[in-house]
Amino acid sequence: MYRFIGIEDLAANALIELLEKGDCRRVDFETLVKYGHAVISVLRENGDEATLLLSKEYRNELIRNYSDFFEIIHNEQKNDAIVLREGKTVEDLRNRFRAFLTLDCLRAFTNSKSLAELGVAV
Repeated sequence: MYRFIGIEDLAANALIELLEKGDCRRVDFETLVKYGHAVISVLRENGDEATLLLSKEYRNELIRNYSDFFEIIHNEQKNDAIVLREGKTVEDLRNRFRAFLTLDCLRAFTNSKSLAELGVAV
């Protein structure tokens, strides 16, 4: 099966893990890309093909379509980051972004290889 992993699903799943394991409400783009590549690798190991949708156009769509959840913080000295808006919780993220994930995608997002790229222990 061929899958497309959008920046919104990648960011939401990264933030769920970061919040649960360290109360961090932001993920920088460099870390997000590494996490995404690990997720793709896990899916491929299980026989699925996948592509990340992370271009600037998809970043703009993220803000346009999910501005109630995310904002992008631009920083010249550090990487730009996606930040979870105040008032949004892990439960909000789970209900919106994990409720309809297939089990193999969920497993790829929460695989120890993927989580290692976020810097969170299993």
